[in-house]
Amino acid sequence: MYRIVIADDEWLIREGLKQTVDWADIGCSIVAEAANGEEALQVVLEHKPDILITDIRMPGMDGLSLVAQARSLLPQLMVIFLTGFDDFSYAQQAIKLQASDFVLKPTNPDELIKVVARVCEQIGKSRDHAATLQNLHEQLEQGQVLIMQKLLHDQMLGIADDASSIMLEELLRGCQLEKEGFRVVLTEVDARLLNNPPGMSLWHKVVGLMESRSLNRAIQFDESRIAFIMLNGSGDIILHLRQIAAAYEGNFELSFGVSLTYHKQEHMRTAFREASVALRNKRPGAEQTISEFGDILQWTGQAALPNADNFRQIEAYIQSRFAEDISLSKLAALLHMSEAHFSRLFRKRVGTSFIDYVTQIRMEQAKQLLGLPDARINEVSVSVGYQDARYFSQIFRKYTGKTPTEFRNGRGYN
Repeated sequence: MYRIVIADDEWLIREGLKQTVDWADIGCSIVAEAANGEEALQVVLEHKPDILITDIRMPGMDGLSLVAQARSLLPQLMVIFLTGFDDFSYAQQAIKLQASDFVLKPTNPDELIKVVARVCEQIGKSRDHAATLQNLHEQLEQGQVLIMQKLLHDQMLGIADDASSIMLEELLRGCQLEKEGFRVVLTEVDARLLNNPPGMSLWHKVVGLMESRSLNRAIQFDESRIAFIMLNGSGDIILHLRQIAAAYEGNFELSFGVSLTYHKQEHMRTAFREASVALRNKRPGAEQTISEFGDILQWTGQAALPNADNFRQIEAYIQSRFAEDISLSKLAALLHMSEAHFSRLFRKRVGTSFIDYVTQIRMEQAKQLLGLPDARINEVSVSVGYQDARYFSQIFRKYTGKTPTEFRNGRGYN
């Protein structure tokens, strides 16, 4: 229903306009009337009509001044002027005010109906256009969210190319990453709880609570694991996670892996790896719901001759740094041991040699990355610690029985 205000200083004309037209039949209603320009301006601002039908000549504030002031506050207001044969000079000014149309006095009801119907059609088209633009804007916003999720996903996995990194840097501009610092939080839930609507509903609520304090929307890595980038400036992250865990205790088996704090975009990969390792490796006696990577690193300050528990932390340390130039000699020196002695202890505690252990971790990570549709072999090679893609392919074939290309083709990716 289109809303109309009528303004004319002659009562008889106002009544004629109201009574001679079946306004409801053309989808309109008269919401107010006014006898002069000042009064008309007040009711227009109060009722915010779609259409103003006003006489050009009125005592005090005339129709032209009325429209100029009303349009300054309600730009979308459509105006139909009532004018006489001798109002040509006024009509010229009305054209400059972008009048929607004119109706001559005395008013012919059929002509008025045609004019109003035409104006209503213009309003309808304008509304459709505005709705289309709003929908497009929402789609663009949603598209930007999806783009951000994809860029962050690739950055965390270490497969982002230069163009993607530059685009992510632009999207993150103004997010205070360097000033506040961030931590990656990897959240995991028992996948069995997601097999029913109530469980899925609760999981969505958990995700919403996480997103309320996160830089990004949830980035899903599998059915039950999602990652968030939490800015330190958003408050105590660990306290926030504890509150979520407490709120859903008894409903969910939630686990959180939390990285150290970083300040640069290029460190997201390291932070994600730390969060992953923290999620898999809980320090004995630590809180079972939340595991911080900083706890895992504490073993480096302990005495030599690590026990079985400390070797678990050594494994976690390797798992977070497998893409770096990690070596047996560096770890041995860190623990103040000879290389040979540490090598024997490592094989005894872990059940395999140091080299084989690192290779296994790298190859399993490579298989995950090659399972992504847009992952490139040379990027995967660097991501798992091999600068020479040809050497990486040789190791991968020895470990899996397939070249990286054959492995991708087996997944349906060319």
